[in-house]
Amino acid sequence: MHPLDGFVSSLSSRSLFREGWGDEQTFGGVSLTTLLSPSVSPVEVTWDAEQPLGRRRFQEGVFASPWSALPSEVRQGRVRWLSSGRGPRRDACVVLAASRDEGYRLRTWLFASLVDEGMDLFLLENPFYGARRATGQRGPHIRTVGEQLHMNIATIEEARGLVAYARRQGYQRVAVAGYSMGGYMAALSAATMPEPVGVAALAAGASPAPVFTKGVHGRSIDFKRLGGSPDETVARQRLATLLDMANACLLPPPAKPGAAIIVACARDGFVPIAESRALHAHWAGSELRVLDAGHISAILTSGSALRAALRDAVRRSGE
Repeated sequence: MHPLDGFVSSLSSRSLFREGWGDEQTFGGVSLTTLLSPSVSPVEVTWDAEQPLGRRRFQEGVFASPWSALPSEVRQGRVRWLSSGRGPRRDACVVLAASRDEGYRLRTWLFASLVDEGMDLFLLENPFYGARRATGQRGPHIRTVGEQLHMNIATIEEARGLVAYARRQGYQRVAVAGYSMGGYMAALSAATMPEPVGVAALAAGASPAPVFTKGVHGRSIDFKRLGGSPDETVARQRLATLLDMANACLLPPPAKPGAAIIVACARDGFVPIAESRALHAHWAGSELRVLDAGHISAILTSGSALRAALRDAVRRSGE
């Protein structure tokens, strides 16, 4: 494990799921495909006026989330469109948020230079993050397991809707991407879309269960409190079972696995590299790229490699 992963995890305040399980029973024993809409329709985005962002342009948009089970104050989706504003637009990528990634600053810092190459970006504001926090929520800390599951399902539905929206706008090559949790959601979005789409799953793997129950991210959860018992084993297993319903290996591969790029970090303390390898093996024809970095350090030192994954996923989506 990279020492930076260990250091960041040591700062954890056990802030996840402080209010318990929530309505997680709604999801128990139900497959992901059963929960998702069988058809994918473009979301209807209402855009504010276009504004400058340095030498680039952006617009803020809102839409009704396809996942109607969200609390009313969370249900309005938010997205930022980022473009060079020059020439014909052919390529687009929907970029999803990592865990606790509120707003658009981190993703803009990482990926905005791609718009100078002619790729437009659609940055989704996750449910329960930023301007979409639930009433009474403090910071980006998800209060219950049920809210986490609602976030995940809603993110997949919204990502699929934005991909369909981009295609309706005339973009010829489209991909979905994300880092960490965003990478998992991008993988599941691509795997559940009926049409081919490029996908860049960065620092992500097949199942989120080990991330929360075995990796250092689990330090954010007080399992004894969650389980209501000094023995945290039962709570860990219960959470792992719920999260593993979103295991990408339970789904067919994307319609075009050759346009799927999985980026793993060799010294990742959050996402076991075995999970990335499992996803690659299940997605026969995909490409696995391994960075000599940790989960946190890759963001700081491997930006060019992360951008290359998005660039190649978009390009291969049209081949």
